[in-house]
Amino acid sequence: MNDLTGQKPPAVVPDTSSASDVSDLASLTDGRPAGSYRSAYPWSCWLHIGAEFTYLVAVQLVCFAALFFLAVYVVRQPNSGIVFQVLGPYPASRGLVAYASIALAGACGGCTFALKWLYHSVAKKSWHRDRTIWRFVVPITSAFLAVFSGLMIISGLVPFLARAPLMLPTTAAAYGFFVGVFSDNVLAALQRLAFNLFGTVDRPKVQTAESGKPADQGGAE
Repeated sequence: MNDLTGQKPPAVVPDTSSASDVSDLASLTDGRPAGSYRSAYPWSCWLHIGAEFTYLVAVQLVCFAALFFLAVYVVRQPNSGIVFQVLGPYPASRGLVAYASIALAGACGGCTFALKWLYHSVAKKSWHRDRTIWRFVVPITSAFLAVFSGLMIISGLVPFLARAPLMLPTTAAAYGFFVGVFSDNVLAALQRLAFNLFGTVDRPKVQTAESGKPADQGGAE
């Protein structure tokens, strides 16, 4: 509608300063319209999702129980029980307890990481069966990655953390869980470290004759 001067009035711009961002709302509602409660997956998929969930929770509970068992061994140092007798006195088996704590906590962290992405992918309708192998492998790879990255630190190969505290059971468990939760990031960091030290297959690192500094050489981009 025009005013008396024949000009259109300025358009009214709604105040959106206090409104939530659309992307935030979509994140909170998983992109579903209000009142939508039915599952997007058939029962066959829910059986598969349930199997993945059961596996991850079972592995996490078993590893946590083993960590609790090691904590009892360290704190009480009992003399009875076959397992305690095999381990012997704690000071003599300190290293074994530390590495076991790193491995078990790494598996717990990997399960936590995989469970997080399981419920996120299910809620956001991005779950698919091809990710099953990833969820089954994550706890195992996280445990191995935690142990061998800890060995790199203790041996001095990766000298960015102190070596001695890593042999304490509490520090070992905390480190293992941290590596397990961020296993993808740790693998990426180790890959970048290897690239910087050794180069790649296409572009190996060589020493220049002039400066003695490493230089890239090899195939094309």
